Amino acid sequence: MARKRMLGWTQTHEAVEQMMEGFNRGEPISPEESEPAGAPEPVNFVRKKSGYSIKYSWKKQNPSAIHIESMEFSDRNLRYLHQIEAKDGSDSIAFTHSGFTYIARRTTLKAAKRLLAAAEKIGECISSIVAYFRTLAGSIYVLSRVDKAAWSLDRNLSAPHLQGASWDDFDSAHKSRFAELATEMMVKLHKSGHVFTNPVPSEVMLDTRKAFVADPRDLKPMRHTNEGVENFILMLRGLLRRGFSCDGTLYYCLSVYVNSMEGECRAWYRKNKRSVPADLFQVAQELESRVAA
Repeated sequence: MARKRMLGWTQTHEAVEQMMEGFNRGEPISPEESEPAGAPEPVNFVRKKSGYSIKYSWKKQNPSAIHIESMEFSDRNLRYLHQIEAKDGSDSIAFTHSGFTYIARRTTLKAAKRLLAAAEKIGECISSIVAYFRTLAGSIYVLSRVDKAAWSLDRNLSAPHLQGASWDDFDSAHKSRFAELATEMMVKLHKSGHVFTNPVPSEVMLDTRKAFVADPRDLKPMRHTNEGVENFILMLRGLLRRGFSCDGTLYYCLSVYVNSMEGECRAWYRKNKRSVPADLFQVAQELESRVAA
């Protein structure tokens, strides 16, 4: 890799903005101020320092819907969310409530509590985690809010703010911009002390300004600094396998990551090469060789 190629290079946002044209952007409406007709009776509602807690008592149920028994939440717009038109036990569900788009993902109670507690710390890397709830059937879901029109590579998720897509919909300019945004996302993620358990493009969502981890269940605390660098290598390999081939963008991504995570990258180099790198360019060259391996 020529040293001059490590100079900062980037595209404008136009590629992704054009890709987003025609979305049903679903402008948020004012949240409901009163409980809707037919809602179950809340038997317990508590204001907490970090948000709210609510528990419902059900007398009448819709057999084809999810019924929320209890919920911990920080988003006041969820005050009157008690039922979701989906099958209880479904893995992932996109829906609209009070004019906002939400994604519910089934998980464990321990994981849901951890994600909600870490929401502020990892907020730049994911769609906003705003709640977790237990259903009458005993399922646990963590709930994210999609604040802007976004593209998901999971076609099973569709809502006013969320459009499903396929990697085949991306042209070379889209793929290059995707790689840039994914790199910026991973820098923020690794600086927060977390890694991506499945760092492949299909597990990333994006809007016109940033990429973020689609499924919060894919996040885990970083065990050691080298884990973040390996995480980044896997993401770039995934992009290359899917036809991403713009050298200029690849060098930009390597430059951004190495300069942003200098200490971690130098430590990774020392561990793998058992020597001290002369400069960051040498570190970037080694990263490039590992990505192409």
